[in-house]
Amino acid sequence: MENPVLARLERLGGRPEPLWLYTLLTVAPLNRYSLEAWNEALSAAAGRRIWCPSYRVLVRRLEEEIEREN
Repeated sequence: MENPVLARLERLGGRPEPLWLYTLLTVAPLNRYSLEAWNEALSAAAGRRIWCPSYRVLVRRLEEEIEREN
């Protein structure tokens, strides 16, 4: 089954990278995608398994991953 977050990024021309995920998270309605889908997408973008128990933690982890890349 395809990850809906990554599929949306692909349709928008984005790549599975933390910055693109962060951008999508900030413009999409919060409950549009499940937290599980976001966790899978972040794990794919980071290249390792990441699990965030809440959207607040997800935002923090995305910001950390963006910092790590820069």
